Amino acid sequence: MQKRTIGLYVHIPFCAQKCRYCDFLSFAHTDASVREAYTRALIAEIGQQGKVYGNRFLVDSVFLGGGTPSLLSAGQLSRILAALSRSFSRTRDCETTMEANPGALDARKLEAVLTHGVNRLSIGVQSLSDALLRVLGRIHTRADFLANYKAARHAGFANINLDLMFAFPMQALADWRETLTEALDLRPEHVSFYSLQPEEATPLWASLRDGTLAAIDEDTDREMYHDAVRTLTRAGYAHYEISNAARPGFRCRHNLKYWSMEAYLGLGLGAHSYADGIRFSNTCDPDAYIAAADGRAPFRAHTHVNSLEDCISEYMFLGLRRIEGVLEADYARHFGEELDARFGGEIARLTREGLLERADCALRLTPRGIDVSNRVFVAFV
Repeated sequence: MQKRTIGLYVHIPFCAQKCRYCDFLSFAHTDASVREAYTRALIAEIGQQGKVYGNRFLVDSVFLGGGTPSLLSAGQLSRILAALSRSFSRTRDCETTMEANPGALDARKLEAVLTHGVNRLSIGVQSLSDALLRVLGRIHTRADFLANYKAARHAGFANINLDLMFAFPMQALADWRETLTEALDLRPEHVSFYSLQPEEATPLWASLRDGTLAAIDEDTDREMYHDAVRTLTRAGYAHYEISNAARPGFRCRHNLKYWSMEAYLGLGLGAHSYADGIRFSNTCDPDAYIAAADGRAPFRAHTHVNSLEDCISEYMFLGLRRIEGVLEADYARHFGEELDARFGGEIARLTREGLLERADCALRLTPRGIDVSNRVFVAFV
């Protein structure tokens, strides 16, 4: 019997410094002993989960995210990747991504991860303006990024994503266009472009609340977004998800699993998983996670068995993030019913409002629907 495929997400929760907008599960200024203890615990969890899932699934994507995975030493990264290879079988063309921040990469780390199968880098650039990088609390400069990008290409990376951010305080439309132009001049294979969403309890949110910084208005936010889509399309990138575009053949296979409700296994602190119709996640307590390595506590903290209604809702609002939308035949094959049987009224209403359209045997967001996508998604929950 042919094995099903699964993606692996590996969380590395360490950063040199927390960015001013970040509310991710990550920790700054940790000492070497904490990072080493976490590495050992992560390798232990990889071994445990390999016994459960390694014989049932074939891994076709791996994503090391964070945090800043490239903050670990070359030796620690090598040990984690070697543990994955021992516990899971990968396809010959497995896409293996590592997130990296400029300033936390060097030739030794690049060589080490390449040797262990990492074939895609995702670099957190955000902006190519030093002044705006300081607004965001980033630790790197434009020069740091350019040096790291050149080093990655020199090391042999032929698949690089650049993460870019727009609509944040102090950023003008001209700044965004300049960053886009400079980034595309480098010809990365993939570009992710995200509008800043201020999160409570972050320093940036506090600055917006007290008036130290002014938020970008919604019209400018949308102008920046659509400008990016036009610029990327003209440059030969396919806009395939609300916030992602790629050159032909370089769509992120791992992230497509999330939007297509395919199986993925999360490893590491707070990591989330979806397999066999069950969603589960690990503890977010670093001490509890490290204690789980020797059996003193479980890695897993939460489990939810999806109902049919859960699966249908998730299939719809995740699938609508893709520019191609939800293929009607795929929906019928998954759930044994036509889209209109369950959602006919909502689809008709949202179509009249110009937020959804039917094309190429699929239901998808219109450009206007993308601008208010959360309002559309709620209709399917």
